[in-house]
Amino acid sequence: MAKIKKQPRPKAATPKGFRDYFGEEVTQRSEMLRTIAAVYHHYGFEALESAAVETVEALGKFLPDVERPNAGVFAWQEVDENDPASTKGDWMALRYDLTAPLARVYAQHRNDLPAPYRRYAMGPVWRNEKPGPGRYRQFYQCDADTVGTASMAADAEICAMLSDTLETVGIPRGDYLVRVNNRKVLNWCARGHGPW
Repeated sequence: MAKIKKQPRPKAATPKGFRDYFGEEVTQRSEMLRTIAAVYHHYGFEALESAAVETVEALGKFLPDVERPNAGVFAWQEVDENDPASTKGDWMALRYDLTAPLARVYAQHRNDLPAPYRRYAMGPVWRNEKPGPGRYRQFYQCDADTVGTASMAADAEICAMLSDTLETVGIPRGDYLVRVNNRKVLNWCARGHGPW
């Protein structure tokens, strides 16, 4: 009779770059997300919850090369059930932010959405990057966007909403700085309208 070798127990350790959250931390995060959502609602933004997994095509051109499809994101290629040896399955990835899924949702449902479409999303995102102190591979993101308008008022509204959100969660005015990066402003300055 052959002797069966006993397999060692797996090591009980959190994967590198990830962490566990307990009791009070989970409660505090939930309360903070509810507080942030209330500010977004006050501004008239509606919630959107999209899938945690998207096709690589929908997420955009983040793959540095075909040989390393997992660089920067957690991605895998689906297997064709009819041909497991095939390399033609769709590439899928965990979302790395909440704006890229919005682009897919808007393209897919634009005829059913109001114009402009003002949405917010909150949830975990994943990045396959080197972890470090305070830098994890999974973290929560709160995102708000206005789609379908070229008005600068939409950008100003996002800045005002951001300020109100920071102050509502306890960061006083003067302890934060909102920076705006806009090519139109840079182009305007380059044409000689700058402060120099």
